[in-house]
Amino acid sequence: MPTPDRPGAVLHGDTIAVARQKMRRLIEHGFKARQRHEDGGLDARLLLAHHLQLSRSELIAAADRPVTAVQATALMALAVERGTGVPVARLVGETEFWSLPFYLSAETLVPRQDSELLVEAALSRIGDQVSHILDIGTGSGCLALAILSERPAASALGTDISSDALKTARRNADRLHLTDRFSTRLSDVFDGLQDSDPFDLILSNPPYIASAVIDGLDSEVRDHDPRGALDGGVDGLEFYRRLATQSAAFLRPEGYLIVEIGFDQAVNVAALLHQAGYRSEVLRDLAGHPRVLIGQKIVRKH
Repeated sequence: MPTPDRPGAVLHGDTIAVARQKMRRLIEHGFKARQRHEDGGLDARLLLAHHLQLSRSELIAAADRPVTAVQATALMALAVERGTGVPVARLVGETEFWSLPFYLSAETLVPRQDSELLVEAALSRIGDQVSHILDIGTGSGCLALAILSERPAASALGTDISSDALKTARRNADRLHLTDRFSTRLSDVFDGLQDSDPFDLILSNPPYIASAVIDGLDSEVRDHDPRGALDGGVDGLEFYRRLATQSAAFLRPEGYLIVEIGFDQAVNVAALLHQAGYRSEVLRDLAGHPRVLIGQKIVRKH
């Protein structure tokens, strides 16, 4: 017998509407066990719609349709997993970024809305001109592909140390019909790019969490995002040092280096860019925190 402490299972013959309510209660039961007091309604809808391959409007229209035994078992499992802390994006294998759909894999971060500020910064700098972009640590390819979706004259190279991530990025490029302007290469920062032509813009959302801090992150990030995409070394600045000191050789005169930063890293990263010969500008996110640093390569006049 279901109770507030023991929500009922999704059963064969339940309507979609009933299954959705049961999933919501199962998810919230899991949240409560983890001392999180959040509404599971949206998560239940997203999981249900994905598994049944229905749009939001189709889900509403089909509210009285019964679920099969196989569907009931799968929906139950999804709700339980979500309650234990597995992010919805991991459960469905994809997410939305810049209003575009992106597949995910074990070696890619789940793109976050704050990172859209990186895309905005890049779009404002390249305008509509022909541009060649380098996306370091491309992961799912979301940054570069979002830019290409807005700029038909641009092309991009996405690099990563993970062949799994690059496979996912290529899959996303194909999904978005951008394969003719997007290529990938296995590379650790700039190590595999010695034969590349200069770029107009280099962008990166590098690992920037200090190693000792990672274990204290929210479990949905700590336990489900790849650690290599989070760990920025002892002080969180390891990758910024490499980007600052090595990027100029790969940029055209007055080209841009645009990076995402942690909320408390603006001063330190700006100093690294200044030492490497860049002028810089900080952009803040919707919460008012420093989020993106734009560096422009200074051309010395002789």
